[in-house]
Amino acid sequence: MEMGVDRVKVVVGNTGLGYYKEVESYDKYIDLRYIPELSMIRRDDSGINIGVAITISKAIEAVKECNQHGFHIEENMVYKKIADHMEKVASGFIQNSASLGGNLVMAQRNHFPSDIATVLLAVGSLVNIMNGLRSKELTMEEFLRRPELDSKSILLSVKIQDWNRLMGISSGTRMNLLFETNRAAPQPLGNALPYLNAILMAEVSHCTTSNGIILSNCRFAFGAYGTKHPLRATKVEEFFTGKVLSVGVLYEAVKLLGAIVVPDDGTSNPAYRSSLAVGFLFEFFSHLFEANVELPDGYMNGYSPLLSPAKQLDHGKIPTLLSSSMQEVELNRQYHPVGDPIAKSRATIQASCSLYREAVYVDDIPSPTNCLHEASFTVHASQCGFFF
Repeated sequence: MEMGVDRVKVVVGNTGLGYYKEVESYDKYIDLRYIPELSMIRRDDSGINIGVAITISKAIEAVKECNQHGFHIEENMVYKKIADHMEKVASGFIQNSASLGGNLVMAQRNHFPSDIATVLLAVGSLVNIMNGLRSKELTMEEFLRRPELDSKSILLSVKIQDWNRLMGISSGTRMNLLFETNRAAPQPLGNALPYLNAILMAEVSHCTTSNGIILSNCRFAFGAYGTKHPLRATKVEEFFTGKVLSVGVLYEAVKLLGAIVVPDDGTSNPAYRSSLAVGFLFEFFSHLFEANVELPDGYMNGYSPLLSPAKQLDHGKIPTLLSSSMQEVELNRQYHPVGDPIAKSRATIQASCSLYREAVYVDDIPSPTNCLHEASFTVHASQCGFFF
């Protein structure tokens, strides 16, 4: 941003400097934390509005409070999982300094692999942008795809919509909401950027004509896998809508998703990232299938298209696909003492040094005055003389 002859940068925590180095110098910085309207959190029946100057840690606290005051189990579940996923982003120090708006602007302008942008895209969040004297509300998808914000535009707030309004469900509708957030990274927590984020949401209801489950209102968002912005897999969403869940349906959806989630050229581990998306989608629906059923076609062998309704739709107790096992090992003393554990010979010396003082190495001992160092070596010629 240029004001006369001065170059000005708008910041909150300016933590983006640690990821994107400044190649230009600025004369002035404008700190948005001192604008009260940008640091407000408002809650109403339509959702929660969070100002862009709010830090990520405070945004997490606000979402957790919504979880505690929700009137529906599904609503509490959505807010809780959003907060849990946001807590996995960066370290505590960064969360306490970085702003919610700064994270989204980096994702929109610099193609930053943002977990938060992917989560907010999946739950249908809205953003409020001011351009000059006019404000405009955009969906998260429209915000990410629009041209990057210029010096005349500023992001004001982010709104996480109430899930009932978002999905268009009345209080009398008998549907269950499935919602999961997934993150694959070199480290499960902390500073490591993800290989892929997968935020999966779907409504399920029992079919009245068969012992199955009908899918509707699916929202699948994937991000941070090597593309400019997170995206919604709308083709997969449309494919699932109105269908009774079966192995065949899931198999076709997995193939369709594999062709959609494709990293850009030059991205590291592209095949692994694509396989993560497929795996997360399969895992999302897999708990709806009963195990140990042989299928005629051979693919995904061991899973049935039929459900156990009351058990399968329990959000808190999702059975795992892994089967339990136990192995007993009998010790054989035929070759005793071969196989017995032995102590490390230098362990006692090392332990005694660490108990009373720090271990001292020869190279760390200061050399005395006029000290002469000797090095032993061999030569091929005999009776050689040494001259100093």
